[in-house]
Amino acid sequence: MAGHLPRTLFHSSPVPAYYRGMSDEDLTRLAIEELLAAVESRDLRKVECALHPDAVWQNVPHAPAAGRESVIQMLASIICWSDKVQWDVLSASVKGDTGWYERLDRFWIDGAEYAVPCNGVFRVDPTTRTVCALRDYVDLGEWRSSVAAVMTRLKNRLPAEVVTHHLEAVTDADPIAMAADYAYDASLQRGNERHEGWAAIVDYFDTVPARLAGRAIAFGSIEAVSADQARVGWHISGAGMAPVTGADIFTVSMGRITHQLTELPGSDF
Repeated sequence: MAGHLPRTLFHSSPVPAYYRGMSDEDLTRLAIEELLAAVESRDLRKVECALHPDAVWQNVPHAPAAGRESVIQMLASIICWSDKVQWDVLSASVKGDTGWYERLDRFWIDGAEYAVPCNGVFRVDPTTRTVCALRDYVDLGEWRSSVAAVMTRLKNRLPAEVVTHHLEAVTDADPIAMAADYAYDASLQRGNERHEGWAAIVDYFDTVPARLAGRAIAFGSIEAVSADQARVGWHISGAGMAPVTGADIFTVSMGRITHQLTELPGSDF
């Protein structure tokens, strides 16, 4: 993924003991279901681990997304803005390294549910036990028409709206929701630390709930800095600790945070 070293795929390690004795079909089914679960988690890091580096995903008859990073970017455009993702498997059959899955892909976006029927043909690489190819037969025209209005609204949000949504996730201590409004290639600069790319940013957000444990964070008013920037101050306090103050400047493009700069007059929390 952009801006960080490739992750070590857990599939490429020696075969766990509980895999031994499983049939090819069972291993194929497991790899496919790991990908489906990863998509439902809305965590692009899990999606990365479930895909082969050379994965190809085609929404037939449209041109495919070729390569794991291209596939992740395609999925990120919809799952990151979803409050919930649920892919219901209506029927499934597996033979060798191939699985046929009829699904109803459901997305909850901005308070409403959107669903699209899909028939997917998955192929699994037996060495890495990751999905290396998917042909999804889906009516993309109907799907795009159904989500066009909400996607346009999200893309046209003012920086203050985007930042408000992000701060709600910080208050809820939900790292995936915190990262939902960040662009795939966003950057976060915090003092001498710089986190490049969505995965690196959510890695940082994973540490925030524990660091805020027993502490209270209060946000100031969101101020417009420019047409594409907003600034918000914050104050962290807790028993037995010195208060910490700072501010964040967010740069927003097409409804997504592309850059965050944290101003720290003193030490971090």
